[in-house]
Amino acid sequence: MFMKQITEIKVALSPFNNASKSSRLFLNHVNTNGVRKVNPTIKIATDVLSDPAAPSRIQVVYRDGEKLALESDKMKVGSILLVVNKHAKKLEEIEQANSW
Repeated sequence: MFMKQITEIKVALSPFNNASKSSRLFLNHVNTNGVRKVNPTIKIATDVLSDPAAPSRIQVVYRDGEKLALESDKMKVGSILLVVNKHAKKLEEIEQANSW
């Protein structure tokens, strides 16, 4: 994952909703010590929703200011990671090209 290009991640989920499983798995994937080593300034926030029927949402802010908002209840965690990485990969390629 290109976590170096991400400045902020917000995840809103209802822990008792089965549809929020992908959001929980995504949160587990990005909230690790390895991510903190790659990007120590990343902000990861979790909002626990009290309504069990409330849809899960993921918001990502990239270094260039671009924002991504996903309703993740009907997505698999792999799809979420692909969508989040798509813009981050472009930013990483631009950064590498500029460093030559």
